[in-house]
Amino acid sequence: MSTLSEVLRYEMLFLLIGLIVIIAYRLLTGGINTTGLLLDKTGGRAVSPGRLQMLIVTMSIAIYYLFIVFDNEKPGEFPDMPDQFLLALGGSHVLYLGGKLYGMFYRLLAGRLGIGSPPEPGRLGKPLNGG
Repeated sequence: MSTLSEVLRYEMLFLLIGLIVIIAYRLLTGGINTTGLLLDKTGGRAVSPGRLQMLIVTMSIAIYYLFIVFDNEKPGEFPDMPDQFLLALGGSHVLYLGGKLYGMFYRLLAGRLGIGSPPEPGRLGKPLNGG
């Protein structure tokens, strides 16, 4: 039985490495379009801080969990994710969605009150009348 589990373990390892190589190759050659992935979509061409922090937190937690899986002492079971990391992941997504809601309501109110267009990224602290 241990021979079968070793074969399956290496088979899964080769499959994952193969997928990583294919995805990395497609990302580097432009086969997977990542243009504008982190850019703010409100008209400006600046990097969106919400998207950037969500990407960093999500990738950090995913890599950490991958290390936990590799160090798992109970084969056949997924290890538990620490509660702190689930809270960090949820908080990251809440901040991102909160920024999206703020931008949506700001544009809605600015349009209804006729006080001008929404600010460009990085100008949230400036007056609404553009001055």
